[in-house]
Amino acid sequence: MSSLPKHLALTAVLTIAAGSVSAQQLAPSPTLDAIKARGHLECGVHLGLPGFSYANDKGEWSGIDVDYCRALAAAILGDATKVKFTPTSVQQRWPVLQSGQVDVLARNTTITFSRNATLGVNFQGINFYEGQTFVVRKGAAATPKDLDGASVCVAAGSTEEKNAADWFKERGLKISIINFQKNDDAIAAYDSGRCDAYTAGIGALAGQRIKLKKPDDNVVMTETISNDPQGPTTRWNDERFQLVVRWVLNGQIAAEAYGVTSKNVDEMKASSQSGDIRRLLGVEGGFGAMMGIPNDWMYQAIKQVGNYAESYERTVGLGSPLKLARGKNELWTKGGALFSPPFQ
Repeated sequence: MSSLPKHLALTAVLTIAAGSVSAQQLAPSPTLDAIKARGHLECGVHLGLPGFSYANDKGEWSGIDVDYCRALAAAILGDATKVKFTPTSVQQRWPVLQSGQVDVLARNTTITFSRNATLGVNFQGINFYEGQTFVVRKGAAATPKDLDGASVCVAAGSTEEKNAADWFKERGLKISIINFQKNDDAIAAYDSGRCDAYTAGIGALAGQRIKLKKPDDNVVMTETISNDPQGPTTRWNDERFQLVVRWVLNGQIAAEAYGVTSKNVDEMKASSQSGDIRRLLGVEGGFGAMMGIPNDWMYQAIKQVGNYAESYERTVGLGSPLKLARGKNELWTKGGALFSPPFQ
């Protein structure tokens, strides 16, 4: 049997490869199919952390993690209100995600190797660069080292529990760790005087401090003992849904970098000549179709929820009660660590 000429053989290989890519792009997504069938996104969030995920007396949720869930719903379903929020504790969050009760977990969860390797979950990017520190009573301690011999309240099974134990042990310092099943129980114990300090991420502490009986009598240390990046989490074995979750987050960050906001997104969609912006907003490229969602996915997310900066400022930033400066959560072009891969 004669062989094909080299140029025809190469064409055949490229055709087969292109077909393989198309097949991968159109692979079924049980999670996306379930979301579309039920008509809403199931999102796991914190039990109640101001600035991140918090429900008011009317049951209305707000926070940077809540905003992300709404952006994801807008991208998939075209409506940011099509979300059901499931509050989860430190202990509940993994079973709730693994069992399929929620589609995605967005609750200030630290990205770690062991979680990624052993829990059957994948982290889909960083939406908040966190660092662990302590809240103490005014005048009690200025830095973490000053807590030598102190008692510290913490949520059991949390990254913060292990971080605190390791940090003080490595420095030859001693602390008494008192753990609780829920963050709210731990902060309540601190507030009642059962321990000298409470430890969590600096962003979380800013939100929890304002819930104390006398917020102004307590201070959050500025020195941190860890680097704890946090972001949305999905189950293994649904790569197409993971793609959507990851690129909605990238899209919010890219929108800020490109100068696209909820206020100018219509103008940008109609008149921008930037290839990146046109692909981001679905004018060209067909990126949504590659994932099995509408091509205007990020237009809807930005129009209805906003870019990363808009979300940050109203939930945890200087325009919020937490008043957290951007810090590491600033774009890399402005001295921070936040970036998005290109929309190409």
